[in-house]
Parts: sequence; structure tokens; C-alpha cells
Amino acid sequence: MLKTIARAKINLTLRVLGKSETGFHLIESITAFSDFGDEVEIFTNSSRDQLEISGPFSKDLEGDNIVVKALESFRKETIWTQPITIKIFKQIPVAAGLGGGSADAACVLKMLNLLAPKARVSEEKMGEIGLNLGSDVPACLSGKTLKMEGRGEKLSIIGRIPNMPILLVNPNIRLSTKAVFETFSKKGLFKPADENANVDVEKIFKGIGCNTPNDLIEPAIKLAPVIQEVLFVLRKLKGIKTVGMSGSGATCFALFEPNDTGSVIKAEEQIKNYGWWTASTFLKGV
Repeated sequence: MLKTIARAKINLTLRVLGKSETGFHLIESITAFSDFGDEVEIFTNSSRDQLEISGPFSKDLEGDNIVVKALESFRKETIWTQPITIKIFKQIPVAAGLGGGSADAACVLKMLNLLAPKARVSEEKMGEIGLNLGSDVPACLSGKTLKMEGRGEKLSIIGRIPNMPILLVNPNIRLSTKAVFETFSKKGLFKPADENANVDVEKIFKGIGCNTPNDLIEPAIKLAPVIQEVLFVLRKLKGIKTVGMSGSGATCFALFEPNDTGSVIKAEEQIKNYGWWTASTFLKGV
């Protein structure tokens, strides 16, 4: 049996630069991972493949599960036939901008690679499998602080970051990534590439300036106006360094000084009065 955490992905910045010839949006994003995530277990004492999902957000999952597709893709690539049971305790909100499904899929792929040493897949091939599953999966496979470019396949490791407390807040809204991007495209909000070339990573973590750039905030607010209220409330909290929205929303975040767990705990208590979902955690310092 193997057990690990599929960590929530946080887009600290996100710029949309255009569209590829194949129709995918081209982005530039500084992405980090938190200590918070879904619990994933794989058991090999099974007579057939099974997926069992529990947890507070298990009922929000609809349609074909990306984890099943990850297993099918791995089997197709390796011809590995050992039946397994995958158990996921779903703690990351669904359709929330935190890459929960992508994190689960990446986690399962890495675990399968450990369970099937004779059929082990190369890092390059794993990235190809991941990209076919979803644009965020390659970043989730890495699990490091990255600069993502293209549709998500071009990854540059940024290096270590401070272990900063982060408060995640979602106003109990599910947002379709497709709908947010479609709204963005209709408004013609694409940015020239040279505007995005000098995102100052150090400023994000030092908290110089209270907001991080995310081109999808405006279309997300158009679809879910409560996001504007969430960002407003977060900016008023004591001890914050940086505030932003992750991915296509609706989850927003506030970063605090390294080791300032007291402020993030107090902030979470305040936010809970609004009835919104919260999670206080840390950015992984890798």
C-alpha cells in the first residue's frame, strides 16, 4: 500500500497571452504548491481495478474521473496489469482553481511508477501522459515552484521559496475553467507577451504590493461577483503580505509573513463568519 498527499496548486500569478493554433490558451504563471491536499492511497491486494472517493467534496465530482484516465493511460503505456484499488479522500474543492483533479492524477501516476518498477515510465514520457490528461498535470507531477508557459507544458523551476503561511478561501462557488476562459476571450483581454516578461517573483514572496496579477479575475468576477467581496475582505486582514485569486477561481488566497501562524489562524476565524470554505496551510518551500 502506498499513501501520499495530492497537494493543491496555487497560481500566484496568471497571464493569458493568446491562443495556440490548436485552440489552447497560452499562459504564463508562477505556480506553487501547498501542504494541503487530497489524501491518496493505492492498494495492490485487489481482484479488479476500483476507485473509491470519500471526503467533504466527493459528491461534487461528476462525469469521467481524471484519475481513471490516468490509470488507463499508464496501463496503455506500460502494459502493466496488476489490479489496484485507489482511495481518495477529497479535501480540495472541485472546480475551484486549485487543480485538485490534476493533482490527484499526477499523484496516482507517480505512485504507479513506484509500484511497477519493471514498467517504469521516464520523466519525459510521464510529462507527455500528464499533458494529455490536462494542462496542469505536468506542473503537479513536478510539485515544485515553477514558471508555467505555453498551455502548461513549458516548466521552469524557480527554486526554493519561503515557507509562507497561506489562507485559502472559496465562497462555496464552483467555476468552470472553460466558462471563465470563454468570458475572457469575448472581452478581448489578451496581453502582449512583453508585458509579462518581468514578473518579479521576489516581490510576490516579500509582499511588496498587495495584489498579484491574474488576468482571469475580471471574467471570474463577471461570472461570480462574490469573488470581488472575498478579495476585498482578504485585503483588510491584519498581517497579510499578498492577496490574489488562484487559476480561474473561485478560490482566493492571502499570504502572510513566514512563520506568522498566529495571524493566519486569526484571519481564518474572521473569514469563517462569512460561511465561506477556508483552509490555512503553508506554501511548500521547494
